Amino acid sequence: MERKGGTVSHLPEDIKRRVFAIMGRLRQERYMPLVAPEGVTPSEATVITAIHMSARAGVGPVQPHIIAKGLHHTPSAVSQTLKALEEKGYLVRERMSGDSRAVSLILTERGIAAAQEADRMYEEFFGDLLAYIGRADADHLLDTFEKILSFHRAQADAGKMERIDLGGIFDQGGPGCEGSPCA
Repeated sequence: MERKGGTVSHLPEDIKRRVFAIMGRLRQERYMPLVAPEGVTPSEATVITAIHMSARAGVGPVQPHIIAKGLHHTPSAVSQTLKALEEKGYLVRERMSGDSRAVSLILTERGIAAAQEADRMYEEFFGDLLAYIGRADADHLLDTFEKILSFHRAQADAGKMERIDLGGIFDQGGPGCEGSPCA
């Protein structure tokens, strides 16, 4: 590949424009599926799902700071959501032995049911997405993402990129992945 002034000289202008345009739209038009079961807000559903995924993954006691880090939210924002969920009966906080300041988050039966409903709603959303784009396009998209990831790893190995660990404990995959990578 011949480079001129920091750009690849043979990359067609229309491809560059489309890539930058879609990247910009992806940043600006952030869409999230509405997967909030009856009685909880989308933020509360996200936290319930995070607690449920953490518990299933067996990462140890599920603590507020772990949820905040995994969701890339501030501890105070997560704390407010946890308070609301506790008041609604979706979770309980238990003091951890050895440190009276630390708490472990445990979903109640109601919380587990909400997490399972959120999982079902995610599954439905992704089923609808797959039906919309079709299996062949979905496979092609995933293959392309794998190539991009492979390229990024090779660039990092060559010292041309840096891998940034965001510290997410939920990077293992979505609902149904049972705490292991969904590949």
